[in-house]
Amino acid sequence: MNTRKLLYKDAFFCMLFSFFMLFIVSFIVINMSVFNPFSNAFKDFSFLDIFYSEKLGDDTTINTDIVIINIEHLDRFELQELLHNVQKSNPKVIGIDAIFRQQKDVFVDSLLAVELNKDNVINSYAFYDNVITKNHSSITKVNALHGYSNLNFDKQNNVIRNYQGFKKLNDTIYEAFSAVVAKKYLGNLWDSSLEKKLVKEIPIKYYGDYNKYLTYSYSEIMESEKIDALDNAIVLLGYIGQPLGNIYDIEDKHFTPLNSRPIGKSAPDMFGIIIQANIVQMLITNDFIYLVPKYIIALLTIIITFFALVYFIAKSVKSPAKYMLLKKVVQLLFTIIFIWISLFLMKKNIYLKAAPIIAIMLLSVEFIALYKILTNYLNKKYSWKSYFFQN
Repeated sequence: MNTRKLLYKDAFFCMLFSFFMLFIVSFIVINMSVFNPFSNAFKDFSFLDIFYSEKLGDDTTINTDIVIINIEHLDRFELQELLHNVQKSNPKVIGIDAIFRQQKDVFVDSLLAVELNKDNVINSYAFYDNVITKNHSSITKVNALHGYSNLNFDKQNNVIRNYQGFKKLNDTIYEAFSAVVAKKYLGNLWDSSLEKKLVKEIPIKYYGDYNKYLTYSYSEIMESEKIDALDNAIVLLGYIGQPLGNIYDIEDKHFTPLNSRPIGKSAPDMFGIIIQANIVQMLITNDFIYLVPKYIIALLTIIITFFALVYFIAKSVKSPAKYMLLKKVVQLLFTIIFIWISLFLMKKNIYLKAAPIIAIMLLSVEFIALYKILTNYLNKKYSWKSYFFQN
């Protein structure tokens, strides 16, 4: 067997050996409680977070199609007043991210019901352990437009990165609040083929925090007879702090990739209604992030790892004195270049999960020494032919 074939053979078997060892190590890390802080930290990390937290895709444009109104801690009478005044400006769609579970004052509730049951109003409900919590039957009719306001069905992950527009439960398909808002706004322009895509989770395209949208307070709406910015727009009513955007107010606030600290302890960074606004913008503009399929990730991992092992095995034999320094330099350069490629693709709305590719390649290279010991044993006992022992 010639030298090149031996090299490729060793690279192939070294790759299988390293994959097996990585499987054993990851199994131990995942299943031993002592490693829980580390495994949980990795679950909550993504290169997507670096892209957003460093504002690599930052755009100063303010979306004028979506207007957000802060409902603060208004009571039901004030809310119905607010909705009544908003309707005077002829918005195309009004979405309200609030649930009125119980009946309170019958008269006030009847006034609120008049506003919530109008044709252009989208109400919200929520799933709690697959049990639906919604408005009291006296407040909204059964045929009123509704959508679930849940932003995260993954209990293992606190960061809101993905979106599921349609949820199937007990043979019933439920629509997300943002999807209902977008469908109502687009009308006949809504692409029904999206519904198959949105049954599965997709990455959320984030455009920014509340400062990327026109925002109004209760007093600003009530003091104006008509606001032109609301005409034919999507108006979303929800809580965005008191006062507006208060960073210390964490009511209905969530972790997102825009958090200024992608790793480590930090406060939740975005109010729920702002996340809904980002999702609605993604839907109405048909501006989605393409998630590179898992099979392509797996194929890239195998190809890159194989050729990395070919290179490093060859260098470990031909230049053993320089090998350790060379290995670290090349590993560092590969990591930097591959992260740059993944961030560049993110700007093109292509999400390549680079972390598993980088991690598996780097760790596989570290198993070359252990594989060499194994081949030495096989060479002595079974005359195993290897690139390491050509003589």
